[in-house]
Amino acid sequence: MDRDDVTRFRKNLEKHLRDDYSVAERNHLATQKARAQENVKRIINNCGGKNPLLGY
Repeated sequence: MDRDDVTRFRKNLEKHLRDDYSVAERNHLATQKARAQENVKRIINNCGGKNPLLGY
């Protein structure tokens, strides 16, 4: 990890804490979250309704 990584992390953290996203970034984050939720549902349905990582 170098200085550029730390700087990028701090900028992303500040942006997240202030909720200072552009419209395009908000749309991207929303689609990313929706895709992740679909994957979670598919995995849990394939495992008989149980979370395979937690066991319940």
